[in-house]
Amino acid sequence: GHKCRLVRIIVYDRKKCANQVDPEAALGSRKRALTILLRTLATPEEGNDGGSAPSNSNFARRLKRKQFAQVPRIVSIERVARREAKAGATMEDMDSRLPPGLETPKYEVLARRGNGYEVRRYDGYSLCTVSMNAARPSDSTRTDAKISNPQLAGASSFGALAGYLFGKNDKSLSMKMTTPVVTTGQEDARQMSFVMPSEYWQEDSLNSAPKPFDASGVVLERDAGGDRAVLMFGGFAGKREVEKLKSDLLERLENDREWECQQGIPVALLQYNDPFTPPWKRRNEVSVPVVRKAASSFSSN
Repeated sequence: GHKCRLVRIIVYDRKKCANQVDPEAALGSRKRALTILLRTLATPEEGNDGGSAPSNSNFARRLKRKQFAQVPRIVSIERVARREAKAGATMEDMDSRLPPGLETPKYEVLARRGNGYEVRRYDGYSLCTVSMNAARPSDSTRTDAKISNPQLAGASSFGALAGYLFGKNDKSLSMKMTTPVVTTGQEDARQMSFVMPSEYWQEDSLNSAPKPFDASGVVLERDAGGDRAVLMFGGFAGKREVEKLKSDLLERLENDREWECQQGIPVALLQYNDPFTPPWKRRNEVSVPVVRKAASSFSSN
């Protein structure tokens, strides 16, 4: 297939360059190989050229609704990677997707049910949090620009929190980046949070943390930790996908013999990787606080 062809192109080019003494000739060979590679990735998949459609009836019905589009190979490769990231990742693989060198809240696994679903007990940690809907001033010394477009609320909130961590605070102190980014709530009550560096995780140490500017919208708070049910998944955390997984997590808890969710607390979305991480290397989670079911309920199930 096309993947094998790409590998052969690269391997052949490396062998050819290794046998060439002239650096300019070697560079030219690499450029030609790169050109071939880019053309191959941009070429539509075989069979996606608008010709005869497969006999599958579902495909035929879709084809009647709109003209079959040509799909470049690179898009097909990404789609395959996304499907594999969601369906085939093991717990060990998910652990390997944590960004190296970044602090993250500590926990122990209390129960592991499979398919990315587990119950954890978290130690306490601290957060800097901002509303994703509240307007903020345009003065750059105040961390972030006013939100004028609700669709940009996520980017604006991220900028406010990153600004605080990277020095736009009362001490002009730049702190370490952490993971994950936490999003909670719905509609007007949505909030985004960054985990604070570990030196501020204790109850008394948060008081010594740099203070956000008054008008930035950023507030500091401590999470006491506790038990949470978590469902891990890869790929990009699109809105529809996240809502589906939140429902899936709550459904699993309804059928869990030992744990149940705390009422009235929304399911949170946790995203661990930077925006440039490819979907097949990303780790995301939906999470909700839980308590053990009553002994009578546990024994009856």
